[in-house]
Amino acid sequence: MVVVIGGFETRRDHQQLGTFTISSTSMSAATGAIDEIIDLTGDTTASGSEDDEEEEQNDLEQGSFDEDEQTTPTLDQLNAAISSAPVARLQLILIRLAKKNPAVRKALTKELLTISGPPTAPVRVIPRWEICENCGNSYDVNVAEDNEDCVFHPGDLEVEDDKFVDWDEDCHGPMDTRSNRREFPENFTWSCCEGDGTAGGCVNGRHRPKSNKRQRF
Repeated sequence: MVVVIGGFETRRDHQQLGTFTISSTSMSAATGAIDEIIDLTGDTTASGSEDDEEEEQNDLEQGSFDEDEQTTPTLDQLNAAISSAPVARLQLILIRLAKKNPAVRKALTKELLTISGPPTAPVRVIPRWEICENCGNSYDVNVAEDNEDCVFHPGDLEVEDDKFVDWDEDCHGPMDTRSNRREFPENFTWSCCEGDGTAGGCVNGRHRPKSNKRQRF
């Protein structure tokens, strides 16, 4: 089945739902369609848009790097800077670059967006990457899952009071805290399998999109 939406030419495989291809000749039109669906900038009005663009340009220019033969950064240096930058800063940079540069917007569209829906239903644009509710890992919604992809604990991580030797909650604070779970995982036990906090998941299943109903540690 072939579906065209906003310039996307999609081919649906009934046996592997969710996969699709994007023809190179229609990609530029597709990015325009996605701009209508997803507001990358958060702007709600047209007023002041020129001032906003000028401010964004000034912000980018203040951090610009004037290259010459002696100061040209290497790819390794750029990769290291990306790895050490705050996530919020990287997101802001990507949003600004996507707004200003059609080539960047096209590349990010291909990497971060996909389409969803059964072959007989209307398609819609959705994020390509999700965080799993069960295991906490990211996964590509386009990739067909098998039952081994998601490994997790379905139970609760419970504190073992007797393992916190000489721990006085009046002096040291509560035992069952996020920081203690990270620092002393051996002092906690999973209710589902009796493994301590260092034990790998005891159940295999499918990835589930993360919600705010429950958080696992």
